[in-house]
Amino acid sequence: MVVTPPGLICRYSDTPHAGVIPDLALAQFRFDAHCENPPGTPVLSTGLQPLVEGIAGELLAVAGGPVTRGFGEQCYWAESDDYLFLALWADETDAAGLAAISQHLYQRLLGHTRARGYPHLVRMWNYFADINGETQGLERYRQFCLGRFDAFTAHGLAENQYPSACALGHGGGDLLVYALASKTTPWHFENPRQASAYHYPAEYGPRSPSFARASLLSLPGQTATLFVSGTASVVGYLTLHPYQLGGQIDVTLENLELLLAHVAQQYRHARGGNPQLKAEVLKVYIRNPADLAAIKARVGQAYPQAAIAYVVADICRADLLLEIDGIWNLLP
Repeated sequence: MVVTPPGLICRYSDTPHAGVIPDLALAQFRFDAHCENPPGTPVLSTGLQPLVEGIAGELLAVAGGPVTRGFGEQCYWAESDDYLFLALWADETDAAGLAAISQHLYQRLLGHTRARGYPHLVRMWNYFADINGETQGLERYRQFCLGRFDAFTAHGLAENQYPSACALGHGGGDLLVYALASKTTPWHFENPRQASAYHYPAEYGPRSPSFARASLLSLPGQTATLFVSGTASVVGYLTLHPYQLGGQIDVTLENLELLLAHVAQQYRHARGGNPQLKAEVLKVYIRNPADLAAIKARVGQAYPQAAIAYVVADICRADLLLEIDGIWNLLP
């Protein structure tokens, strides 16, 4: 097995990264109970409250520089030779509604990625308040999906170009959208056990969710990085074990393992070798904090070598109690 250095580094820390940005950092985040990002902030607030001691912040960095950064109107960006990180946020005070605000943010984001020469979306994160609430006659998650779809369509993105992604409900405050984009085309994957999100039936909203189950970015001289989307207890397009914690933990972990096996199989078929996937960092989103102990025991047993953050968040379906995403390194 040939081992190459990682091009992208993600680490959790016991401090919220208040202060100076390290030279090679693309972004820093703090886990908190309210998402608020004042102009020029060096650290992005997520609105995700941490559930365990020792993890208060997150760092996303590259292994080699240089990294340049800048700020715009409710916008932060950082770029290296290989990656563009871009974050945008809105306070949702605009009466236009969540669908229109989401569409506007995504259109801005897509315009930035193309103008800067990083046209390929690899991974996206979306956090906003009251994700399961209903306004203007439609659940807020479905409003968000409508705005995202319209922006992707306006920019000509096909289904096979949708990035891996997650969308969670945070404790309140800004709608936060951030993305990792590249000059190199990533390889997007679906889970053979699940319907593609963008093919969900109309009962799940006027527009289906626009994301892939995982995205692999392979750059010359670097370890390939697999970004796994938010994964929960869904088989086909149906929730399994609604509102039942034990069954949902089982199915979520099974879905992750099936997805990873599928990625390894597809990689082996296309490029040969004996690819191994190593979990680097996981984020576990938990609806009810009282469920932490049961979830932590099972996830920690499944991924003993990974760094794991456990945070409070509402999942995109009201009957789901947890969701897991993360970053894996692929060793060919």
